[in-house]
Amino acid sequence: MEFDVVVAGGGLAGVFAAISAAREGMKVLLVEKYGFLGGMATAGLVNPFMSFYERKSGRLANAGLFAEMLKRMYEAGGNNSPKSAMYNEEYMKLVLDRMVIEAGVKVLFHSLLSDVERDGRVIKSITISTPQGNIKISAPIFIDATGDADLSAFAGLEYKLGRDEDGLCQPMTTCFRLTNVDWSRYDAQKANALYKEYQEKGLIKNPRENILVFRYPINNIMHLNTTRIVGKNPCNVEDLTESEMTAREQVFEMHKFLKENIEGMENCEVVAIAPEIGIRESRRIVGHYTITEDDVLNAAKHDDRIARATYDIDIHNPAGTGTYIRHVPDNDYYTIPYRALIPVGADNLIVAGRPISSTHAAHSSFRVMPITSCIGEAAGAAAALMRKHDAKSLDIQMKELQDILTDRGALV
Repeated sequence: MEFDVVVAGGGLAGVFAAISAAREGMKVLLVEKYGFLGGMATAGLVNPFMSFYERKSGRLANAGLFAEMLKRMYEAGGNNSPKSAMYNEEYMKLVLDRMVIEAGVKVLFHSLLSDVERDGRVIKSITISTPQGNIKISAPIFIDATGDADLSAFAGLEYKLGRDEDGLCQPMTTCFRLTNVDWSRYDAQKANALYKEYQEKGLIKNPRENILVFRYPINNIMHLNTTRIVGKNPCNVEDLTESEMTAREQVFEMHKFLKENIEGMENCEVVAIAPEIGIRESRRIVGHYTITEDDVLNAAKHDDRIARATYDIDIHNPAGTGTYIRHVPDNDYYTIPYRALIPVGADNLIVAGRPISSTHAAHSSFRVMPITSCIGEAAGAAAALMRKHDAKSLDIQMKELQDILTDRGALV
């Protein structure tokens, strides 16, 4: 199989990277370990989208292919509005299928990235493990959209993991859903007060400080983002296995607590548990620019900007309870610099999504899906320019890339 661009990982960053490159005329392969696209939005049941608007002003910050997907989901019945942060992930799977097919992207499901071949500064090939065996794929350009920087790490490129002082990452969370919920009688304040009381008595093992629930497009369903796994390495297979099991115990612990103690929850039942635990933070590449907390809080505007970001510094305590939050300035945004997508040591690799180069604190802001979607779209357009001009990742013309994204309404 011969392709111009190969994208590893079919989360939103990877999907939009693939579509973006294909719409610029590239022959694109997208490989994904599941049998559907969407990543954390579908396999992780991460819902709703965090804000993609400026605080106070309400001006849109993340658009482009992300906005197109929201519109198409609304038309298909997957959300209540083309501006809605809530969505039904089953419709998202369908919409993303349609978008990649229409763009001409070749997709391989059930294909797990298992090896990478690098020769000096060039990624030569990747190997994917599939139901028919291992397949080796060569290409001139690769995009790492695995979420955990697997392609970069397997190539032997440098990365960082967790916070500097102890290497701990933000906690992992398994999202789940309860049905038969009577929202009219659910009192969040009472539920949280009793939850804390149960924690103090040792009757709740979950270390999270509160019960975090969200509405869902189906009225009698409650979405819970409230399990918390601390002190585990999301890139260690033994830690990850233990985390999946512990989080499931927390799911049913929470279900039992709510069903037996909280008004409006008497008839609730577990209707869905995410197939994969949600990972907030794992590897971060070492790139040609490192995004910092100061960049976020000072609303930095970079010359090589490729996406806007408005979400808070939002660090769930890697060691236990509590959450550290700092806001992006009102009526403003900061930008993601293209240099942060380019790992030091490789000339034909772009990283898309949350593993881009940053500090632990800054990562907690741009890790959310509206922002990583826009990073992915930019990565795909950049890969197309590399191919068209036979250029290294750092040598493309930034104005040309920014013009493409601006013309698409991606709000650079």
